[in-house]
Amino acid sequence: MKLYAKVIAILALPLIFVVAYALCPIQLPPPGWTFSKIDLKGFPAASNKEVIIEDIPEGNPSPLTEEAEECSDSAAQRILFFGDSMAEGLVRRMADYAQENGYQLARVVWYNSTTRQWATSDTLRHYIRRYRPTFFMVCMGGNEQFLKNPAARQPYIQQIISKMGGKPFVWIGIPSWRGDTGFNNLVQQCVGPDRYFDSRHLTLKRCSDRAHPTFEAAGIWMDSIAVWMKDRYPIRMQKPHRKATHKYPLHLLQPGS
Repeated sequence: MKLYAKVIAILALPLIFVVAYALCPIQLPPPGWTFSKIDLKGFPAASNKEVIIEDIPEGNPSPLTEEAEECSDSAAQRILFFGDSMAEGLVRRMADYAQENGYQLARVVWYNSTTRQWATSDTLRHYIRRYRPTFFMVCMGGNEQFLKNPAARQPYIQQIISKMGGKPFVWIGIPSWRGDTGFNNLVQQCVGPDRYFDSRHLTLKRCSDRAHPTFEAAGIWMDSIAVWMKDRYPIRMQKPHRKATHKYPLHLLQPGS
């Protein structure tokens, strides 16, 4: 029994040393040794209001690596697709396009969000720091279609554009289900016609709420956007022939997060 205790003690000493060193606030490398310290502060804190329903399979690299270049027709883009609940069906279909065209993709859907929340919170900057996108896709405004004074949202739209740091982007307009009070026109004026996809001409099958397109209809919507993008952006958008088998991060943010 004493022999077993000695063996356990001998084996435990290196583990104790490694753990103590990892947590130690100063560097203590023995002569001739090189260690990399664990930076516990570097890990982002998880929000209890964020649900990641699709993540990276174990053993695979992060989907948004440093290998992607700036936007060109041959670059492996890092795409960040974000927006309100109207974007949910689109981002799912976009995974098929990412796989078909060799892109890296991260998706953030913030339920019940508005341009004001995206502009005045740190949410967008958080995901930009996390994924370092080279290209953005935006779809929001479903909760702002019937504002009495949509022009008041112009500063927020401009702040969102500013946060994207001059990187190329597409802003996808909301497919209005019973008209709007001018919000779509405002967004188009702010971003310019070549960066704005007007969805109001589309006839899409809706969910039971009669507002959100079904996932199948959202796939058709995304296909229309891809065709439109081909003539305006140096980015491949070949139509996928099969469903994505790779997993891409999909962050679902709850209202008020």
